[in-house]
Amino acid sequence: MKKKILSMFLVLGFLLLWACSKDSTPTAPPTPQIPDCERYHTAQIAFENRSNSNTTYDIYWDGAKKTTLAPGIESQVYTEATGTHSLQFVITNTQWIACQSSPVLAECQSYGIYCSY
Repeated sequence: MKKKILSMFLVLGFLLLWACSKDSTPTAPPTPQIPDCERYHTAQIAFENRSNSNTTYDIYWDGAKKTTLAPGIESQVYTEATGTHSLQFVITNTQWIACQSSPVLAECQSYGIYCSY
């Protein structure tokens, strides 16, 4: 009987020691990942030439030439800052502006802008 009681105390002592030895320090929840578009305040934009007159366009974004698009072609996707921008579809090898606008890009949104002059 004494051996049973001693065995029970040993088991109980072992269980208490084991329970107390666990790391009881609470861990902080993981930091949520912020998408790059929120972190850097950007949006995505692509341009498309839907010309009805078989015209090639030079695309100017904020005054700088971005790309040249043949009829029926869509550009790669560009990551740009949010806010108001200037956009011109200029007929290649001329000064003629086929389409122009001032798109306002919102954070984390995607846009497709085309010209069909």
